[in-house]
Amino acid sequence: MDAIQRQFASIAAALSIAVVGATAAAAPAAAQSPEQVKQAVERELRGDRALRRLEVSVAGDEVTLTGRVRHFWDKNEALRRTFDVRGVGTVVSAIEVPVQEDQEELVEDVSRAIQRYPHYRIWDYIDGRIDDGVVSIFGRVTPERDKAGELFERIAKVRGVQDVQMNVTPLSPSRSDDRLRAAIGRRLFSSEHFQRFASMPNPPFHIIVNNSVVTLIGYVQSQIEYIEMQRIVAQTQGVLRVDNQIQTIR
Repeated sequence: MDAIQRQFASIAAALSIAVVGATAAAAPAAAQSPEQVKQAVERELRGDRALRRLEVSVAGDEVTLTGRVRHFWDKNEALRRTFDVRGVGTVVSAIEVPVQEDQEELVEDVSRAIQRYPHYRIWDYIDGRIDDGVVSIFGRVTPERDKAGELFERIAKVRGVQDVQMNVTPLSPSRSDDRLRAAIGRRLFSSEHFQRFASMPNPPFHIIVNNSVVTLIGYVQSQIEYIEMQRIVAQTQGVLRVDNQIQTIR
């Protein structure tokens, strides 16, 4: 075999090896056995001390989690970690979460968790309802951070909550809206009617600014304050429209 033939033979061998290697790399990973899936899920759960005592059983690609946890956040974490394991198709939850028998106390605890959220401001609005431990939350929040995710965690860690359904959407990330919030705040809190709220991060009323449209929600003390707030906001330069849903206490 002359030098040219040997060179082509070498190239052909290299191509053959490359093709075989590519074929091997593209081959799908072998499916995990139920026992392997069980061990993988248990490893994931051991990564969180609160989940280590949960029992895991596997049938096909269906995983069942059984046990008791401190609160709904732990349950949610157990399900999330299990779904992340390769080979898991469905997850059946037999996880128990402590129940709060006094629903009024549960409402107070959830409300307190929201009110004490340090990033809940006058420019956000959150409302909700509770039905047999299931908390449904809705509202609008400013977009500078994941407020919906952070609120979910706070509420899910309230003892007695059985589930949390979030319908909280971020407002538009608009610089003009940020400037409008600042302008409204300066004018509103310079008014004698609202000066007392200037240092209060979460007053009884909320001002939602979205694409220059302002929605007023919550409560004021009197009809005079209602009219004054409407006037101040409507006359702020840049406001396109005001939807005044404010209610008066008297």
